[in-house]
Amino acid sequence: MDLTGYKWKITPEIAESLLEIEILKRVFEKIPLSPESVKKLLRKSLLNSAVSSARIENIPSTTENPRKEGNNLLRAYQRIYANPDPEPLTVDIIKDLHARALAGLSGMAGQFRQEPWGIFNQAGIEIHHAPLHIHIPQLVSDLVLLINKLERDHPSVIAAVTQFIFEKIHPFADGNGRAGRLVSAYLLHRSGFGFGGLISLENYINEHRNWYYQALEPSHNSTNFIDFFLGAVVTQANKTLDEIKNSPVESPESNLMPRRRELLAVIRDHPECSFDFLRRRFMEVKPLVIHRDLAFLHKNGLIKKLGTTRGAVYVDLDS
Repeated sequence: MDLTGYKWKITPEIAESLLEIEILKRVFEKIPLSPESVKKLLRKSLLNSAVSSARIENIPSTTENPRKEGNNLLRAYQRIYANPDPEPLTVDIIKDLHARALAGLSGMAGQFRQEPWGIFNQAGIEIHHAPLHIHIPQLVSDLVLLINKLERDHPSVIAAVTQFIFEKIHPFADGNGRAGRLVSAYLLHRSGFGFGGLISLENYINEHRNWYYQALEPSHNSTNFIDFFLGAVVTQANKTLDEIKNSPVESPESNLMPRRRELLAVIRDHPECSFDFLRRRFMEVKPLVIHRDLAFLHKNGLIKKLGTTRGAVYVDLDS
């Protein structure tokens, strides 16, 4: 199997998608989101990616009760986005992503297959006879080298081509689809086109499975798959933008822990609150804890402290 035989072309549709991806990237970089909002969106997106990736492989899993497969994938995606500046893709990273996805599910997790293999469509018909297992280590190494040679291509195209060829090599006995999607996510993230993990390509793939498998069918021409892949990026990025725009505007106190939110409410309901007054409202809380809560509210611009002695009072910021 010669990887140089793979080909693709940038069609007008692909070129248009690439232009839109560049614009979307700039828009995402300018969205004013609080760290807590980003954390919530990332958690939701990665959970959707994990659940959808499992469903693509017909593995039952739900957002309410993810099974082991879904939990494995969630941890694998978290591993990818935990590093803001990941190193170049290597064979060991590919094995590690597979090992995380198949942890506790396969004795071959993180290890290349040791037997011949074929790729079948949803009708059970073999559409591609994967290369012999004895060639797998060299082919995966060649794939990593090929990625480096494609530096002049758009990162989104490189990610799509890599996933396409990876599926043809079919290096593992199980979990190649999951691993291939993790690899393309890794490449997008490393290049700065992963949108911070806030978009779930797997959700799109799950909703368009027939198109996904059809795009993977050609032996050496990945043009259709690139078109599909970029369409997924554009669609999901726009969906996330709509979700952000339509989400309720967060007030400064929306992310406070319940006790601090209640403390702030008491201060807003009374013109001036001494520490002793507040202490009587929270008798079950240690004085030191209340001092820390007041210091936190003051530091974050939610209240003002008037005075510095025991006679100091706390007032609402707008007072």
